Amino acid sequence: MGLIEREEDEDMYHETTVLVRRHLTDEVLREPLSHVTESKAICLPTTATIQEVVEAMREGRQGAVLITDPDTKKLAGIFTERDLLYRVAGRNWDYHKRTVKEAMTPDPETLTPRDQVGYALNVMMTHGYRHIPIIKKQGQPWGMISVRDILMYLVEHFPEDVINLPPSPQNHSEREGG
Repeated sequence: MGLIEREEDEDMYHETTVLVRRHLTDEVLREPLSHVTESKAICLPTTATIQEVVEAMREGRQGAVLITDPDTKKLAGIFTERDLLYRVAGRNWDYHKRTVKEAMTPDPETLTPRDQVGYALNVMMTHGYRHIPIIKKQGQPWGMISVRDILMYLVEHFPEDVINLPPSPQNHSEREGG
């Protein structure tokens, strides 16, 4: 095989690889959320105290808890780290007496297990959500999707792209946690 033929083969291989990668990307973004996350949300009733909710978040290493109606078990709200910081902290509340219903975000936007990864990303980015409840048809929690869940899912599908990124010390962030 001559040099020109070898170069043509390499060009065709590169073009095919790019097309396959683009197709895979579209395919990955069209996957239903049921393929991305396990049903691993912490659910507590509206009658739970703020102390109980915060303890559950710490023990479960979760940034949010789904809050349910104690009678119907339907989703009533979500309590997040942001709720703790902006609605609870600094108010001199007795966390052992105040219920989560007083500080949760009621009636949050929800997704279903059938919704696509790309749609979930769009909702998160458009509204600035870090966590979105996933509910069944009856309104009961099925799970929760987080930005981290989606990021880990994408890394699983494109490990070489993430692992092989060159270091960029000039892009160092001065932001805390970033």
